[in-house]
Amino acid sequence: MGDRVKYYIKREPITVPPGTTLKEAVEIMARNNIGLVVIVDQSRRPIGVLSERDVIRALAAGKSLNTPVEEVGTIGNLLTVRKDDDIYTAVKAMRSRGIRHIIVVNEDGTIAGVLSIRDIVEDRALKAIGDKIWWPPPEE
Repeated sequence: MGDRVKYYIKREPITVPPGTTLKEAVEIMARNNIGLVVIVDQSRRPIGVLSERDVIRALAAGKSLNTPVEEVGTIGNLLTVRKDDDIYTAVKAMRSRGIRHIIVVNEDGTIAGVLSIRDIVEDRALKAIGDKIWWPPPEE
């Protein structure tokens, strides 16, 4: 493996276009057992995200299930990393923003994947991060 972000992408990203209803997005999230969908433009560039928390807030505010995802999700100001970035960079960025998902993009800005904190907190990720934190190793 390695310490690059691309090694931690578990599956193809699940995306929706603007105009997708909240109901459609929730069904997609449930069917794929995921907590976030990425809203992408026609070029597959991320423009926003819809998370479980966004859904809960929208429903609590009385939004209709027919509301377009771009009206309840987070649009713009997205946290992204590139496939060849160091996994430590991704973890630091997620922690600084207090978020559980980060969007991975290709060199051209199109979506490559989504990392969740669950994907990262595995032995190989922790080892790569630990190697960075503890290098050189502490003296015994």
